[in-house]
Amino acid sequence: MKKIIFIFILAIPLFFFIRKSVIISEKDRILKTLRIVEKSLEEKQHIRFMKQISLEYHDSFGNSWGTLFFHVKNILQNYSKIKISLSHINIKIEDEKATVRFIGKGEAINPYGERVGEMGRFRLEMRKEGGKWKIIYFCEEEYHFTEIYKGLSNNFKEIKI
Repeated sequence: MKKIIFIFILAIPLFFFIRKSVIISEKDRILKTLRIVEKSLEEKQHIRFMKQISLEYHDSFGNSWGTLFFHVKNILQNYSKIKISLSHINIKIEDEKATVRFIGKGEAINPYGERVGEMGRFRLEMRKEGGKWKIIYFCEEEYHFTEIYKGLSNNFKEIKI
């Protein structure tokens, strides 16, 4: 009976370790980080948000981790009812790095009581640090409709009226 209890006690932590490291995919871990980012911004928790950002962070706007910290803190203090949503999320993982492309939409009430919103296509670079995925780079991507529809223009004939 003592052996069964001992084995059971050893099996519980082993089960949680296996479940956490085997069953949960890396894509799911990245999605979890993104959901924490969304929720942190909506709940105005800039410290929790910054825990998802690598200390080596930089972006296409010229921010580092330090400047991003104060920028995000300022925005969250000045805007109310913030709503963030990410869609069309595409994740590509190579070893300990990942590229995440998505469409992001943000809505908030500015200090003057006006509803403001932004939407765009974005790219994140992430790196696994200490078992957690952290954001190391962020940029807004341009839409390239010409490349998407390049082949379609050859299928249409000019119609004169």
